[in-house]
Amino acid sequence: MKLQSIFSQSDQCLEIDDPLTSLLDSIHAGVRDGMPLYLLNRLPPAGDDGGDASMRNLVSRSFGAFRARQRSEVAWVESRIESAFKARSEQETKETEKWLDGVAGLTGVPVESLREIVGLFADNDGLTIPIAVARLLSWLKAKPLRLMEVVRPENVAGLFGGEYEKLASDEERAIYALPVIEDFLKLWMAGEPLKDVEATHPKPDMGACSHARHFVLRLVPDLAFLVGLPARLLSAAAADKGDASLPTVLATLSSAVREGCDSPEVLAVRIDVGRMVSRVAARRIYAERAPHIVAGSAKETFEETLQRVRTASGLVLLLEL
Repeated sequence: MKLQSIFSQSDQCLEIDDPLTSLLDSIHAGVRDGMPLYLLNRLPPAGDDGGDASMRNLVSRSFGAFRARQRSEVAWVESRIESAFKARSEQETKETEKWLDGVAGLTGVPVESLREIVGLFADNDGLTIPIAVARLLSWLKAKPLRLMEVVRPENVAGLFGGEYEKLASDEERAIYALPVIEDFLKLWMAGEPLKDVEATHPKPDMGACSHARHFVLRLVPDLAFLVGLPARLLSAAAADKGDASLPTVLATLSSAVREGCDSPEVLAVRIDVGRMVSRVAARRIYAERAPHIVAGSAKETFEETLQRVRTASGLVLLLEL
């Protein structure tokens, strides 16, 4: 409505600027955290010849560079490209880990964090969705600042009130937030209703379940992105070997978090019954089918998981006749 009131008046103008301008200024000033770091991780690395052609092409074509050239500030453009390229080059990985650079560029997550995530999933024997999620949460609790790299800080802030905002640093905020996020996530994936999720908040709003709803709408997509990183990383690492198959748990992990499921079979039931059935009701349907679902292989496709679930559904219907 505020924007409408501005643009409805013919004599009013809104000057538009490029957010890259302030971020490139921050990188030039030596800032290496927050949004400047996110941008830095998304910029192209050096080419095969070690040059900055890819980055130069991207930055020089930005709106901020266009505005600078209009102001005859060509030196600003050159200095920002040089600073960004130098900072990006400092993050370069060894030649044997170039695939990490590719994933970092696609996701905006620092290479060092991605390397640590790869290490978490070096051994996937007996892996389940709760175990995989627990590994990632343990990693975050050991290095709380990583939380702000993989989720949007404003989404975490929206889960809390003034106490959270008053904390002095991102590390303190992450330490404060992680136990609540962990409790919410466990209940969400266990199929519990939102009122039970809300009840675990330090200051629950049992009337509207506002914290649980914010968690589902804002934080669950971010957490789904986080838990999807192992599959993305392992796929990139295996690409050169010609074996892109992944454990079913990792292949379905992101969707499982997004849908509130704690196994590929529960996710398959959730997908099979459709969006008209609630997450809690889908969990009850899974409980009916579970005794009749035969075991699958560790690296089966999700289509094969769906087929096992649908076969179990048929058996349930036959037994009810």
